[in-house]
Amino acid sequence: MSQEKAQLIAPLGVMAAEGITATGVITATSLDGNIVGSATSLVNGANVSVGVITATSFTGNLTGNIKRLADSAPDVDAGVTTATSFVGNLTGSVTDLTSAPAITVGMVTATTLEGPVTGNITGNVSGLAGGLGVNYNGGWTGAGTSQINAGVVTATTFYGDGSNLDGVSSGPVSQQAVTIDGASTSIDLSNGNLVYATQSSSTTVSFANSENGNVYIIRTKDDNTTARTITWPDSVKWEGGEAPTLIQDNPRTTDAQVFLLVTRDMGLTWYGKEVVKSEPQTFSLWTWGKNVYGQLGQNADTPAMLSSPTQVGTDTTWAKLSLGYARNDSMMTCTIKIDGTLWAWGRNDFGEMGLNNTTDYSSPMQVGTDTTWNRPYTASANNFFGTKTDGTLWAMGSNSYAAPLGQNNTTSYSSPTQIPGTWGTDEYSLGGYNYFVGCINAAGELYTWGNNTGGQLGQNNETRYSSPTQVGTDTTWSKMMTSASYSMGAIKTDGTAWAWGYNPGGQLGQNNRTNYSSPVQIPGTTWSMVTGGYEGRLGVKTDGTLWSWGNNDTGQLGQNNVLYYSSPIQLGSGTTWNRVTANGRYNYATKTDGTAWSWGYNRFGELGQNSTNNPDANGISSPTQIPGTSWGTLSHSYKGGIGLKIAG
Repeated sequence: MSQEKAQLIAPLGVMAAEGITATGVITATSLDGNIVGSATSLVNGANVSVGVITATSFTGNLTGNIKRLADSAPDVDAGVTTATSFVGNLTGSVTDLTSAPAITVGMVTATTLEGPVTGNITGNVSGLAGGLGVNYNGGWTGAGTSQINAGVVTATTFYGDGSNLDGVSSGPVSQQAVTIDGASTSIDLSNGNLVYATQSSSTTVSFANSENGNVYIIRTKDDNTTARTITWPDSVKWEGGEAPTLIQDNPRTTDAQVFLLVTRDMGLTWYGKEVVKSEPQTFSLWTWGKNVYGQLGQNADTPAMLSSPTQVGTDTTWAKLSLGYARNDSMMTCTIKIDGTLWAWGRNDFGEMGLNNTTDYSSPMQVGTDTTWNRPYTASANNFFGTKTDGTLWAMGSNSYAAPLGQNNTTSYSSPTQIPGTWGTDEYSLGGYNYFVGCINAAGELYTWGNNTGGQLGQNNETRYSSPTQVGTDTTWSKMMTSASYSMGAIKTDGTAWAWGYNPGGQLGQNNRTNYSSPVQIPGTTWSMVTGGYEGRLGVKTDGTLWSWGNNDTGQLGQNNVLYYSSPIQLGSGTTWNRVTANGRYNYATKTDGTAWSWGYNRFGELGQNSTNNPDANGISSPTQIPGTSWGTLSHSYKGGIGLKIAG
């Protein structure tokens, strides 16, 4: 029986026809209806082949077990997955896909990654590694035995010692202490490649159990001046061809050197260099000028005068000089050594040396046994003050007039006596003169006490105070000025300088000669230090320029004249000044090149120029170089000078 056939020509509307099988490409502007049926009918050889499906949106849930797609070994291969955020949890067992699934992801970019990661990770890892649980020697609870094999790891924090990280350049990951106290020292590098070596004997060093990588040796020497040597293995090739010079004769336990040794052939060859040398400068001590009471420290009262710098003994362990203005009745000098001990010599009528006696000494004498002295300050009028590294302040000497020792009494003390409070440890935290003192404490507050005849205590009155009394409420004070002639001053943290008190020479810098009993600002905002002398002041700004103002009757302002100036005027045009110290009618300053300069009155050789001038004549009215090019700090004794020269 023949079957009927139909031919459609230009059909209209929607047509439904059963039993139509289409192959190739079907293109439609819309698809309505549901595709129903069970996907399980696709197994047993059926194939579903889809080329590219593009949709603007997909709505609905993908539920069920992915394993039902196939019973063999399907692969899920995703090329690039990019998302601005991923929210939710990926749960379930990946092993449901197959017995040995392979999931390959090209690049995953996310702003955060949270949760534990187990298994092996390859590729680049960036972000915060804190949540990964990096394993290290000794274990970490929760870390398990997972391994991370990463090409590049960038993290803001890293926990652990890194000993199990492969591919990381070798560095100090474990440390050991080595005592070098014999003729030979073997360093077993299996105990650590960060070696803290304390040396108290000359020795020959050898290494055991060397591995490729870096070794750091931190060397400290015993606390004495005995030289120690190290003979290194011939396998060490030092940078520059020679082994570094060892720190030797400075008795400081804080001195240290760090050597870096690198090997890439298991210790057959080492490449070495010095990477750190912590060795504070040491200084020799020099004095000149008048020597009536042995204040030049030359172990004699004669000669009565030295007009050029002369070294005090052969010691090269001096560190800090006493600052301050030495008046006629103060002929004591004091210094601190690099080991923190305090030394004094000269006139001692009121026990101002702190030696518990009133005996004069013409050579340096140690004050007590403390090794924590930080800054000495001679406030003239037979007083001495000093700070220690713990912020305590100590006083000694005459206290009968105006109570400058800050003890709330008028009792003199011939040994160091503490002033209550916690004070600053900056070298310029102290200032004062002629029975009055000022000091800045650790909180940036300024306190003054003692004589107040010219309002020099800054309390807006002329009342004497026998214990420290705060000046105003400001907490931004930074440095005291050395002071003289019943005036005082200080610098704030913003670089402004302030002065107050007696002002007959215009030393307060106010373009007048008016006294002020509370702080007034000196013109300028970039002062690094200011120092006072007899009715005059000098200061250095942060740009290295030098300025002076006040009394100038002997040319002490360095302006090549004897004119008074009641406001700051620049001294020359130099920009390499770094320190200045004023004392009555003669002054000293140093430059960054280590040269020292002096000018002013010179009757007793105060200027260190190997010359003197007639007492009725003016001195040298412009800076003149003191011989030498390795000067550190300079200060004053009574009608003389004292200076430190760099020795090492």
